[in-house]
Amino acid sequence: MKYIVNTIGLFLLVQISFGQAQSDTSLPKGWWHIPKTDVRFKVGGYVKADVIHDFNPIGSPDFFDVSKIPTDGSEGQTTHFNVKETRLLLDVRTPSKVGEIRAYVETDFYGTSGAFRIRHAFVDINDKWLVGQTWSNFMDESIIPNTLDFEKPTAYAFARHGMVRWKQKFSKKAYLALALEEPNTNATAPQQAGKFYSPLPDFTARYRFTDSWGHVQLSAFAGLISYQYSSGGKDDVSLYGINLSGRFNLGKKDYFIYQVVGGPGSGRMRGGLAAAPDANQELQALDDLGYTAGLCHFWTPSLSSLVVYNSGGVDNSAGQSNGSIHKVDYVAANLVWQFAPNTMAGMEYLWGKRLDKSDASGTANRLQFSVKHSFNL
Repeated sequence: MKYIVNTIGLFLLVQISFGQAQSDTSLPKGWWHIPKTDVRFKVGGYVKADVIHDFNPIGSPDFFDVSKIPTDGSEGQTTHFNVKETRLLLDVRTPSKVGEIRAYVETDFYGTSGAFRIRHAFVDINDKWLVGQTWSNFMDESIIPNTLDFEKPTAYAFARHGMVRWKQKFSKKAYLALALEEPNTNATAPQQAGKFYSPLPDFTARYRFTDSWGHVQLSAFAGLISYQYSSGGKDDVSLYGINLSGRFNLGKKDYFIYQVVGGPGSGRMRGGLAAAPDANQELQALDDLGYTAGLCHFWTPSLSSLVVYNSGGVDNSAGQSNGSIHKVDYVAANLVWQFAPNTMAGMEYLWGKRLDKSDASGTANRLQFSVKHSFNL
């Protein structure tokens, strides 16, 4: 609770200390102008409450992570209340001779034991240079499935990284973005004692084209993971991945989203393993492939549904244990009612399956009920 109080107090102090910031009718709704300056800012976020009922065991009660489904045949039902997705954000924009400078911070409560956590924190200069932490340049953040579930599909490119990013617009419809990003060392270690290192940042690139019909994006990454043996010597493994994604607009509001992501080590970009030992206990990149398809339909202007299917598989190495994940499947289907301004209520069904290298499998079924209210101070 102290994190909530301190954060709200900080945001209110920002408004007061800036000299009684005033709303400006020339600005979009929710933005404030600081008198005697060119600075404008927005303080906002949302409160989201979830009621979750699991019909089968799963090791992630706050979100539906298919990789956490047990494959030992265990049974049991649980009901859980969760408010950790609640978010606060501060967006500050200032004109300058080098273009508009934007500072953005967004938080939620998915830290350890519900602690305050930074999701995004970056400085963007003229929509060209970005330094900080935000969505990976490899992923397509504009097609993140709008599920009530916080986790999103398991075999979906979904990552936030520290980075330095450069963006070049070719027109109003097309741009190229290149970035150096913080790597991770999610991998299975060989039997011989040692430690994983990431000697170089990941290099990512994306090209995106947008038009009235929707958009298409092609992105790629290259990385390196190193295992330093305690007895001396090391294994260096190169990692690569390709991601094709996009959206097709169907009528006024309906749309279809898709994504295909894969490559040796591409599990690094979706929370999976990038490498594992082979039969000789030498490190190798794991071939990984995932695909996602989703359809959103508006039954009325205030009532909508989203159906998402996601599947992903790993070409397991000979050195991985029998309990290593081989394949995952994910389905989400919801009904969302926007019953008041900035306020919605929804119900969602989630189904997942995990298949291990040993062919052991487990499934999970969940019902989730959510209420969310968005706000701008």
